[in-house]
Amino acid sequence: MDQIIARDGTKQWTAQEYNLSYERQITAINGNKISIDNPIVMSMDKKYGGGEVFKYQYAGRLAENGIENMRFESEFVGDVDEDHAWVAVEFDHIENGWVRNVSSYYFGNSCVSLRPGAKNITVTDSKCFDAKSIITGGRRYSFNNEGQQNLFQNLETTEGRHDYVTGARVNGPNVFYNCKSRKTHADIGPHHRWASGTLYDNIDTDGEINVQDRGNWGSGHGWSGVTQVLWNCKVSGAAVQNPWVSGKTMQ
Repeated sequence: MDQIIARDGTKQWTAQEYNLSYERQITAINGNKISIDNPIVMSMDKKYGGGEVFKYQYAGRLAENGIENMRFESEFVGDVDEDHAWVAVEFDHIENGWVRNVSSYYFGNSCVSLRPGAKNITVTDSKCFDAKSIITGGRRYSFNNEGQQNLFQNLETTEGRHDYVTGARVNGPNVFYNCKSRKTHADIGPHHRWASGTLYDNIDTDGEINVQDRGNWGSGHGWSGVTQVLWNCKVSGAAVQNPWVSGKTMQ
């Protein structure tokens, strides 16, 4: 991915940007072996640098907070208006939280967006309807995940683009389960730059689910995901590819 066929705006991948940090709890130590509470959802090959375990602290991270039973509406003046609210609910620097029974109408980007510092969040029984924006990149990511160990379930969308989506360098496992999408304008799946360990289970969409090398799309998305699983999904079409070096995708 440091040799993407370039176009205007293409950013080649660099190795130093891909030191991925998976947050785990050590549950047992036996000699030089450790057990952890969740798997590392990609291979760690020695010839590509291997891996290491280190203790960390996350200063300022909140815990056990939630938002529920709310309806959000963004005022707009036309179907392609962009001078209005963009995201209804956004979580970052928080763990063990939840979003439940919320609905958003007419937002430019998303109902719920979990940023990289969001961990162990459940997003459930929520809806993202009738987004208003121009239909192009950076818009209409109905339920967006950039954090880890998060669960999205029992969701519904209309007029989105990337309805159930992950961003760049997303460290799983993460799950989208029992979700519906209608009148979609793009595809569901890992969007760009190596999201690892995502399960898409019982996704029903009138669009596509794709896990693939996106090449120079966008700013040079490249391999969108690794260790992805598509299970019991209903789609109009799908592209499922395995990275050339290591890692698998299953459907």
